[in-house]
Amino acid sequence: MYIIFLIMLLIFMLFIQINTALRKKKSKDVVRTEKKQGKRYYRAMAWMWGSAIVFITISRIGGINFADLGLRGISFNYNIWFTAIVLIISGLMLLFSLRTLILSLASRKFREKMRTEIGSDDVARDILPRTKKEKCQYVTLSFSSGICEELVYRGFMAFLLQAVFPEIPIFLIILITSVLFGIGHLYQGWQGVLQTGVVGAIFMSLLLVTNSLILVMALHFITNASDAFLLSEEKRNEQKEGAVQ
Repeated sequence: MYIIFLIMLLIFMLFIQINTALRKKKSKDVVRTEKKQGKRYYRAMAWMWGSAIVFITISRIGGINFADLGLRGISFNYNIWFTAIVLIISGLMLLFSLRTLILSLASRKFREKMRTEIGSDDVARDILPRTKKEKCQYVTLSFSSGICEELVYRGFMAFLLQAVFPEIPIFLIILITSVLFGIGHLYQGWQGVLQTGVVGAIFMSLLLVTNSLILVMALHFITNASDAFLLSEEKRNEQKEGAVQ
């Protein structure tokens, strides 16, 4: 049964890629407005929560409980060196995200610098929020991705890999889940796939050393939400707005 669940998960991820690619092509020349951006955020959230609910339902049918998916207390089961390295890297990732968040909120100079750097990044320009309403929606989107993506890409996937392949080495679990997580963000380009894959490897390692998704979900949320305030707020004219500057 578990191998069937694993195949279903892989097919689902492939479907997500096809759907995302088609939507990206369809919306390539669409003028960006606050209303349309809000719809994109809400659509993404609907996909995330819908996917999480579907796989939680499948898990319950298959006798997989919430603890199996990583929703359990924190405990440390691996050797001290691996645990220490993962916690240090995760801690640095957290500090960097908090630094970005604080600077984004406190420094206009930092926000203008980020605007200049992001200017040549089509994906970032397309995703990052520009208005107060969009920023609130983006934080909600970050919370959704922190919960739902971790349940699917780490909790459900890690459990199935270990259930189907009991002797699978740790590094293969990390590699497979991080590669799939990276590919799941193909819409960000190959550089985005690589960066997301590395982040996914850190998240998976943190799950393994803590035996829980709690810290992973928190770190995922903070990492994503720290980007919400990178750009200064803008007021959009919904009637006259042109292409993203």
